[in-house]
Amino acid sequence: MFTAQIRLKVAGFSLLCSLLIGCSQTPRQCSSNITTTWPDANQQVTQDISILTSAKFQGRKTATQGARLTQDYLIKRFTEMGLQPWQPTFAVPFSYQHQFSAVSGVNIIATIAAKTHSTRWRVITAHYDHLGQTARNMYPGADDNASGIAGMMAIAAQWQRNPPLDDVNVMIVATDAEEPGLYGSDALVALLQQQPQMDIELSINLDMIGHPDRRRAIYMEGQHNLADFALIEPGLMQQNQLCIRTHHTRLLSGRMRKSDWLRASDHYAFHKAGYSWVYFGVPPHAQYHTPDDTISTLDIDFVVAVAETVYQMLSIDKLTKAP
Repeated sequence: MFTAQIRLKVAGFSLLCSLLIGCSQTPRQCSSNITTTWPDANQQVTQDISILTSAKFQGRKTATQGARLTQDYLIKRFTEMGLQPWQPTFAVPFSYQHQFSAVSGVNIIATIAAKTHSTRWRVITAHYDHLGQTARNMYPGADDNASGIAGMMAIAAQWQRNPPLDDVNVMIVATDAEEPGLYGSDALVALLQQQPQMDIELSINLDMIGHPDRRRAIYMEGQHNLADFALIEPGLMQQNQLCIRTHHTRLLSGRMRKSDWLRASDHYAFHKAGYSWVYFGVPPHAQYHTPDDTISTLDIDFVVAVAETVYQMLSIDKLTKAP
C-alpha cells in the first residue's frame, strides 16, 4: 500500500449496516470455513509469493536490481500462461519526479483478448513494488503486495483457461512505484486515456489480500460503481463462503474516524480519471511495512478464495452501471 498512507492504516475496523440486511444493528457474521475450488491454485500462489519475497528480490523497491528481477519473473509467468503484451513488449516504462529526482519505473502489462471482436475491457491491477532493503533489514512485502500479484495471476490463468464472457477483453497490470506515490497507476491511466476506442468498464485493484483479520473477511471499496451490488453479493459469497465487508472505519485515539481508502492504492488513479473501480484488501496488521511481512504470516487459502471471488465478479456480464 501507498507509503504516505501508513498513518491512515492503523488497525481497527467496524462495519456500517450490511447491504444484505438493510440497516440492521447486528452485522452478518462471516464464515470461517472458506473453501476453494481451483485445482493447483494454492500451490502456484505459494510458489509465486515465495519467489517474490525471497532475499534475491531484495524487497522489490522501484528502480533496483530486485525490481528488475521481479519484472523478469512476471514476464516469464505471463508468457507461460499464454498472455499477450498490450504494448510491443510486456514491460512498459514510465518516469516520474520523486523528491526532486527523476525516477524510472516499469509496469508489466498483459492482455487476454475477447473471443469475439469487442471494445469492452476490464482491468485488474496489483502493485509489485515494495520497500526494498536497508543495511539491516529486508522488507519482503508478502501481503503488501506479493499476495495481490499472486492472486491476480491466478485470476489471469483461470480466465485464460476458461473465459466466461466471449466479448470482454481483460488487461492484467502489475504496477510499479505504488509505494512512493501511485506513480505506476497514474502512468497506466494516462495511456488508457489515449485509447478512446477502449471501453474500460471496470478496474479491480488487489492490494494486501493475504492476511485477514479475525473476521476472516475481505474488505471492499467502490461498490457504488457496481450495478445492484446488494443483489450480486450473496452469489459472490456462496461459492467459497468468503465474507465481503464494506465501509471501512478506523479507531484512532479512542475515536472512530473514516480512513482515506480512496487514495490508499492504485484504484485512485482510475477514480480521478472517471473510470469505475473496485478495491479489495485486508485491514493493516502488525506485520504491515515491517521485515516480518513474510509468507509464513499469510493465509494462502484466503488469497485463492479472494481470487475466485474476483473472477466470479468479472464473470458477470452487466456488472457496472450504465453510463
